[in-house]
Amino acid sequence: MNNGVATVTLNPAIDHTIFVNTFIPYNLNRAEAVEYHIGGKGINVSKVLSILGQPSVALGFLGRNALYFEEELKAAKIETDFVQVSGRTRTNIKVIDKGNLGCTEINEPGPYIDSASWEDLVEKVTSWAAKCEYVVVAGSMPPGLPYDSYKLLIQEAKKQGAKTVLDADGEALKRGLQAIPFMIKPNIHELEGLTGKQLSGSKQELLSVCHELLSAGISVVVVSMGSEGSIYASQEGIYRVYPLKLEVKNTVGAGDAMVAGLIHGMSKG
Repeated sequence: MNNGVATVTLNPAIDHTIFVNTFIPYNLNRAEAVEYHIGGKGINVSKVLSILGQPSVALGFLGRNALYFEEELKAAKIETDFVQVSGRTRTNIKVIDKGNLGCTEINEPGPYIDSASWEDLVEKVTSWAAKCEYVVVAGSMPPGLPYDSYKLLIQEAKKQGAKTVLDADGEALKRGLQAIPFMIKPNIHELEGLTGKQLSGSKQELLSVCHELLSAGISVVVVSMGSEGSIYASQEGIYRVYPLKLEVKNTVGAGDAMVAGLIHGMSKG
Protein backbone atom coordinates (compact mmCIF):
# COMPACT_ATOMS: atom_id res chain seq x y z
CA MET A 1 0.00 0.00 0.00
CA ASN A 2 2.89 2.40 -0.70
CA ASN A 3 0.45 4.66 -2.57
CA GLY A 4 -2.26 4.20 0.04
CA VAL A 5 -3.60 6.26 2.92
CA ALA A 6 -3.61 5.70 6.67
CA THR A 7 -6.23 7.63 8.63
CA VAL A 8 -5.87 8.15 12.37
CA THR A 9 -8.98 8.80 14.47
CA LEU A 10 -8.08 9.19 18.13
CA ASN A 11 -11.69 9.67 19.23
CA PRO A 12 -14.10 7.73 16.97
CA ALA A 13 -17.83 7.92 17.51
CA ILE A 14 -21.15 6.37 16.65
CA ASP A 15 -23.10 9.21 15.06
CA HIS A 16 -26.70 8.96 16.28
CA THR A 17 -28.62 11.26 13.94
CA ILE A 18 -32.20 12.21 14.73
CA PHE A 19 -34.39 13.95 12.15
CA VAL A 20 -37.26 16.15 13.35
CA ASN A 21 -39.59 18.41 11.41
CA THR A 22 -39.04 21.41 13.69
CA PHE A 23 -36.79 21.19 16.77
CA ILE A 24 -38.23 22.96 19.82
CA PRO A 25 -35.81 23.28 22.80
CA TYR A 26 -37.13 22.31 26.27
CA ASN A 27 -40.05 20.41 24.72
CA LEU A 28 -40.92 16.90 23.65
CA ASN A 29 -39.70 16.41 20.08
CA ARG A 30 -40.72 13.35 18.10
CA ALA A 31 -38.26 11.87 15.64
CA GLU A 32 -39.32 11.35 12.04
CA ALA A 33 -36.31 9.16 11.33
CA VAL A 34 -33.20 7.91 13.11
CA GLU A 35 -29.85 6.85 11.65
CA TYR A 36 -26.70 5.31 13.15
CA HIS A 37 -23.32 5.60 11.44
CA ILE A 38 -19.76 5.05 12.55
CA GLY A 39 -17.82 8.28 12.47
CA GLY A 40 -14.92 10.39 13.53
CA LYS A 41 -12.98 12.56 11.10
CA GLY A 42 -10.37 10.03 10.04
CA ILE A 43 -12.94 7.25 9.66
CA ASN A 44 -15.08 9.55 7.53
CA VAL A 45 -12.09 10.23 5.28
CA SER A 46 -11.54 6.48 4.85
CA LYS A 47 -15.22 5.96 4.01
CA VAL A 48 -15.14 8.58 1.25
CA LEU A 49 -11.84 7.27 -0.11
CA SER A 50 -13.44 3.82 -0.33
CA ILE A 51 -16.30 5.29 -2.39
CA LEU A 52 -13.68 6.85 -4.67
CA GLY A 53 -11.99 3.47 -5.06
CA GLN A 54 -8.84 4.33 -3.12
CA PRO A 55 -7.56 1.93 -0.45
CA SER A 56 -6.92 3.11 3.09
CA VAL A 57 -6.35 1.69 6.54
CA ALA A 58 -8.19 3.11 9.55
CA LEU A 59 -6.22 3.46 12.79
CA GLY A 60 -7.09 4.82 16.21
CA PHE A 61 -8.69 3.73 19.48
CA LEU A 62 -11.86 1.66 19.89
CA GLY A 63 -13.65 0.73 23.11
CA ARG A 64 -15.95 -2.14 24.09
CA ASN A 65 -18.23 -1.64 21.09
CA ALA A 66 -15.33 -2.12 18.67
CA LEU A 67 -16.94 -5.01 16.79
CA TYR A 68 -19.63 -2.74 15.33
CA PHE A 69 -16.94 -0.45 13.88
CA GLU A 70 -14.87 -3.33 12.55
CA GLU A 71 -17.87 -4.88 10.80
CA GLU A 72 -19.00 -1.60 9.24
CA LEU A 73 -15.51 -0.78 7.97
CA LYS A 74 -15.02 -4.29 6.64
CA ALA A 75 -18.30 -3.97 4.73
CA ALA A 76 -16.93 -0.74 3.23
CA LYS A 77 -13.74 -2.63 2.25
CA ILE A 78 -11.58 -0.56 4.60
CA GLU A 79 -8.67 -2.25 6.36
CA THR A 80 -8.45 -1.64 10.12
CA ASP A 81 -5.72 -1.74 12.74
CA PHE A 82 -7.18 -0.17 15.88
CA VAL A 83 -5.90 -0.27 19.45
CA GLN A 84 -8.53 -1.76 21.76
CA VAL A 85 -9.09 0.21 24.98
CA SER A 86 -11.32 -0.21 28.02
CA GLY A 87 -14.42 1.92 28.22
CA ARG A 88 -16.97 2.56 25.51
CA THR A 89 -16.46 4.36 22.23
CA ARG A 90 -18.47 7.55 22.42
CA THR A 91 -21.83 8.34 20.85
CA ASN A 92 -22.40 11.74 19.24
CA ILE A 93 -25.98 12.93 18.94
CA LYS A 94 -27.03 15.12 16.02
CA VAL A 95 -30.55 16.55 15.81
CA ILE A 96 -31.37 17.63 12.27
CA ASP A 97 -34.07 20.31 12.15
CA LYS A 98 -35.59 19.81 8.70
CA GLY A 99 -37.89 22.81 8.98
CA ASN A 100 -35.20 25.35 9.87
CA LEU A 101 -32.34 23.52 8.10
CA GLY A 102 -30.31 23.48 11.31
CA CYS A 103 -28.32 20.93 13.28
CA THR A 104 -27.85 20.65 17.05
CA GLU A 105 -24.93 18.45 18.13
CA ILE A 106 -24.00 16.88 21.48
CA ASN A 107 -20.62 15.13 21.50
CA GLU A 108 -19.50 12.80 24.29
CA PRO A 109 -15.87 13.05 25.51
CA GLY A 110 -14.82 9.47 24.68
CA PRO A 111 -12.93 6.82 26.68
CA TYR A 112 -9.80 7.56 28.71
CA ILE A 113 -6.56 6.60 26.92
CA ASP A 114 -3.69 5.33 29.07
CA SER A 115 0.01 5.56 28.22
CA ALA A 116 0.33 1.91 27.17
CA SER A 117 -2.50 2.26 24.64
CA TRP A 118 -0.95 5.45 23.31
CA GLU A 119 2.42 3.77 22.82
CA ASP A 120 0.71 0.93 20.95
CA LEU A 121 -0.92 3.42 18.58
CA VAL A 122 2.31 5.31 17.94
CA GLU A 123 3.91 2.00 16.97
CA LYS A 124 1.06 1.19 14.57
CA VAL A 125 1.10 4.65 12.97
CA THR A 126 4.87 4.48 12.51
CA SER A 127 4.61 1.06 10.88
CA TRP A 128 1.83 2.08 8.49
CA ALA A 129 3.47 5.41 7.64
CA ALA A 130 6.36 3.48 6.12
CA LYS A 131 3.89 1.80 3.74
CA CYS A 132 1.55 4.68 2.89
CA GLU A 133 1.88 7.86 0.86
CA TYR A 134 -0.41 9.87 3.16
CA VAL A 135 -1.17 9.78 6.88
CA VAL A 136 -4.25 11.73 7.98
CA VAL A 137 -4.59 12.75 11.64
CA ALA A 138 -7.95 14.29 12.33
CA GLY A 139 -10.60 15.05 14.91
CA SER A 140 -10.87 15.71 18.62
CA MET A 141 -8.67 14.43 21.44
CA PRO A 142 -9.97 11.79 23.88
CA PRO A 143 -9.39 12.15 27.64
CA GLY A 144 -5.90 11.17 28.77
CA LEU A 145 -3.96 12.40 25.74
CA PRO A 146 -1.96 15.65 25.72
CA TYR A 147 -2.48 18.24 23.01
CA ASP A 148 1.02 17.39 21.70
CA SER A 149 -0.27 14.01 20.48
CA TYR A 150 -0.89 15.08 16.88
CA LYS A 151 2.49 16.79 16.79
CA LEU A 152 4.20 13.54 17.79
CA LEU A 153 2.25 11.43 15.29
CA ILE A 154 3.06 13.85 12.47
CA GLN A 155 6.76 13.80 13.39
CA GLU A 156 6.85 10.00 13.45
CA ALA A 157 4.98 9.68 10.14
CA LYS A 158 7.27 12.19 8.44
CA LYS A 159 10.32 10.21 9.57
CA GLN A 160 8.92 7.28 7.57
CA GLY A 161 8.53 9.43 4.45
CA ALA A 162 4.75 9.87 4.54
CA LYS A 163 2.97 13.10 3.68
CA THR A 164 0.90 14.15 6.67
CA VAL A 165 -2.51 15.82 6.70
CA LEU A 166 -3.81 17.59 9.82
CA ASP A 167 -7.48 18.42 10.38
CA ALA A 168 -8.02 19.54 13.96
CA ASP A 169 -8.89 22.63 15.94
CA GLY A 170 -7.90 24.55 19.05
CA GLU A 171 -4.73 23.64 20.88
CA ALA A 172 -4.37 20.34 19.00
CA LEU A 173 -4.19 22.27 15.71
CA LYS A 174 -1.82 24.85 17.13
CA ARG A 175 0.66 22.29 18.44
CA GLY A 176 0.27 19.98 15.46
CA LEU A 177 1.40 22.82 13.20
CA GLN A 178 4.74 22.84 15.02
CA ALA A 179 5.54 19.53 13.28
CA ILE A 180 4.95 21.16 9.85
CA PRO A 181 2.42 18.79 8.25
CA PHE A 182 2.20 18.56 4.46
CA MET A 183 -1.40 19.79 4.37
CA ILE A 184 -3.89 21.34 6.79
CA LYS A 185 -7.63 21.79 6.31
CA PRO A 186 -9.10 24.12 8.96
CA ASN A 187 -12.45 25.76 8.49
CA ILE A 188 -12.61 29.54 8.69
CA HIS A 189 -13.66 29.52 12.37
CA GLU A 190 -10.85 27.15 13.36
CA LEU A 191 -8.37 29.38 11.55
CA GLU A 192 -9.74 32.42 13.37
CA GLY A 193 -9.28 30.59 16.67
CA LEU A 194 -5.70 29.74 15.70
CA THR A 195 -4.71 33.26 14.67
CA GLY A 196 -6.91 35.33 16.95
CA LYS A 197 -7.90 37.37 13.88
CA GLN A 198 -11.28 38.14 12.32
CA LEU A 199 -10.94 36.51 8.90
CA SER A 200 -14.55 36.20 7.76
CA GLY A 201 -15.19 38.95 5.25
CA SER A 202 -11.55 40.07 5.24
CA LYS A 203 -9.91 38.81 2.06
CA GLN A 204 -6.58 40.51 2.76
CA GLU A 205 -6.25 39.09 6.28
CA LEU A 206 -7.13 35.59 5.05
CA LEU A 207 -4.57 35.72 2.24
CA SER A 208 -1.96 37.01 4.68
CA VAL A 209 -2.54 34.08 7.05
CA CYS A 210 -2.30 31.60 4.16
CA HIS A 211 1.02 33.13 3.09
CA GLU A 212 2.33 32.87 6.67
CA LEU A 213 1.42 29.18 6.88
CA LEU A 214 3.04 28.45 3.51
CA SER A 215 6.16 30.35 4.57
CA ALA A 216 6.32 28.17 7.70
CA GLY A 217 6.79 25.12 5.47
CA ILE A 218 3.27 23.76 5.03
CA SER A 219 2.83 22.71 1.39
CA VAL A 220 -0.95 22.94 1.08
CA VAL A 221 -3.40 25.06 3.09
CA VAL A 222 -7.11 24.55 2.46
CA VAL A 223 -9.64 26.70 4.30
CA SER A 224 -13.28 25.66 4.08
CA MET A 225 -15.84 28.44 4.44
CA GLY A 226 -19.21 26.70 4.17
CA SER A 227 -21.52 28.28 1.62
CA GLU A 228 -18.76 30.77 0.74
CA GLY A 229 -16.63 27.99 -0.75
CA SER A 230 -12.99 27.45 0.11
CA ILE A 231 -9.44 28.70 -0.32
CA TYR A 232 -6.74 26.45 -1.76
CA ALA A 233 -3.20 27.71 -1.16
CA SER A 234 0.14 26.22 -2.19
CA GLN A 235 3.47 27.46 -3.51
CA GLU A 236 1.88 27.47 -6.97
CA GLY A 237 -0.68 30.07 -5.97
CA ILE A 238 -3.79 30.81 -3.93
CA TYR A 239 -7.18 30.01 -5.41
CA ARG A 240 -10.77 30.75 -4.40
CA VAL A 241 -13.08 27.82 -5.05
CA TYR A 242 -16.82 28.46 -5.24
CA PRO A 243 -19.32 25.76 -4.25
CA LEU A 244 -22.01 24.24 -6.40
CA LYS A 245 -25.51 25.56 -5.80
CA LEU A 246 -27.24 22.57 -4.23
CA GLU A 247 -30.00 21.92 -1.74
CA VAL A 248 -28.13 21.14 1.48
CA LYS A 249 -29.55 18.18 3.37
CA ASN A 250 -26.85 17.69 6.00
CA THR A 251 -23.40 19.28 6.38
CA VAL A 252 -22.03 16.63 8.78
CA GLY A 253 -18.81 15.17 7.34
CA ALA A 254 -18.56 17.72 4.52
CA GLY A 255 -15.06 18.79 5.56
CA ASP A 256 -13.94 15.16 5.83
CA ALA A 257 -15.23 14.50 2.30
CA MET A 258 -13.19 17.49 1.13
CA VAL A 259 -10.03 16.08 2.73
CA ALA A 260 -10.64 12.71 1.07
CA GLY A 261 -11.22 14.34 -2.32
CA LEU A 262 -8.04 16.40 -2.03
CA ILE A 263 -5.93 13.38 -1.09
CA HIS A 264 -7.46 11.30 -3.87
CA GLY A 265 -6.75 14.02 -6.42
CA MET A 266 -3.18 14.66 -5.26
CA SER A 267 -2.31 10.96 -5.14
CA LYS A 268 -3.49 10.61 -8.74
CA GLY A 269 -1.23 13.50 -9.77
